[in-house]
Amino acid sequence: MSDKNVLVSGSPRIGWLYDGDEETPEVAVMLEMTSEHIQLTIPTKGLSLAGDPYGRWFSSGMDFGDDPDRTRYRYSPPLRLLFNDHLGPVSLIGCRQQAASFASNGAGFGRVVADYAVLGGRRWIDFDRVNGVRSELPGLAAWSGITSRTSHVETDAASRSIEYTITMRSPAPQRLARGKNLTMQPSWRSSLPTPGTIATHDVIQLVTTATRAEGWEGLLDPHRAIQDLLSISAWRQFSYSKLEVGMYEKPLRRERSAATDDKVMDWAPVTTHRVRIDEHPISDPHFLFTFADIGTAGVQRWMQIRKKYARAMTPLRGVVDSEDMFAETRISLTGVAIEALGFALAQEGVRGAALNSRGQISYNAAMNAILADMPVVPLADTEAWKTRSRVAYMGVKHPDNPQPDIGTIVNAYRENVLVLRYWLASRLGCSSGRLQRELEREPFRSEWRQRS
Repeated sequence: MSDKNVLVSGSPRIGWLYDGDEETPEVAVMLEMTSEHIQLTIPTKGLSLAGDPYGRWFSSGMDFGDDPDRTRYRYSPPLRLLFNDHLGPVSLIGCRQQAASFASNGAGFGRVVADYAVLGGRRWIDFDRVNGVRSELPGLAAWSGITSRTSHVETDAASRSIEYTITMRSPAPQRLARGKNLTMQPSWRSSLPTPGTIATHDVIQLVTTATRAEGWEGLLDPHRAIQDLLSISAWRQFSYSKLEVGMYEKPLRRERSAATDDKVMDWAPVTTHRVRIDEHPISDPHFLFTFADIGTAGVQRWMQIRKKYARAMTPLRGVVDSEDMFAETRISLTGVAIEALGFALAQEGVRGAALNSRGQISYNAAMNAILADMPVVPLADTEAWKTRSRVAYMGVKHPDNPQPDIGTIVNAYRENVLVLRYWLASRLGCSSGRLQRELEREPFRSEWRQRS
């Protein structure tokens, strides 16, 4: 694949479209990455002219005399399309019609958007089902503590350094979970940031594989789970720096697959808006818990918690995923997470927590259920938190309740996040001693005050 075979916002590409139908003529199209979509613009001759099968893709609500039952021709884009130009092929997966415009003379255009663009993939017709997903998540190296770097300093009799050796050797892969063979694969890169300077970089790749090709979502979900885990631990929004999909076939790059002995994986890079991709890593993230604190068992617990307590974990990760969010929305989402988590714990009968006779739980009871399940409570005054959280959540949620002031809302949100994150950390296996030490430097511990 050419290194120039990329999709960059503001740089449209002109090339040829193939839809997999040998009877359909090739057509010149424009492919571009916008702020919201991977977008393909297809010129059309007009619905009344012959030899234009693409116009029918954008003909919702129209009738055709040559095909009144809409059985002879296609009236929507295929889920898979192939674009090709001088930079290389681009396989478009998850295609659907978005918009169309036709002039009075019959000429016009239609737009198709795609979920994923596979850059340079050769077996484009099969890329809706893949054997592997590989990603790079900046911050994973720091969170995992895994490094390829060792150093050695040689000194003389006067203890002066005479030789400094850095060795980069990737450790063995680390299996995280059996589901989709989720594995961390340590690697490294080097760069020359300035003349006379060599920099080495630890890289941890996340890999999921399946012996039989399957849809993308099942193989992507474990990657999202690790992304969510890091985001909640650091309370920062993490993005991928790289995403690839793989298929077992004659390789573009020689890499032995761990899943099969007689096949190799052909990897191709992916561009998408379905996951966040950003090459700029977060600088100096601080994690509440790390891989050293929870280990492989903790990661596996997280996979279970993420599903079992999805109604609590989904709004929690929604808060950290959205940087621009009103305080009222933040207290609402964390309040929903507390209600859902407390309800689930009461259903399990955790430490005496129980539902009422109607199978419901009050907000106060939900908070009590969570507190009862925490070996380390990150609050100096739990009663003050319960009052503040209830007043803020109910005041925002119910218009018949008094409107809480902004100080109450933001501090209730701050304490809600503390409780939810520390509950999760302990459930994942993080020790009480570690959590107590983290609490001493926890930025959410101090009360937030409004500037005058």
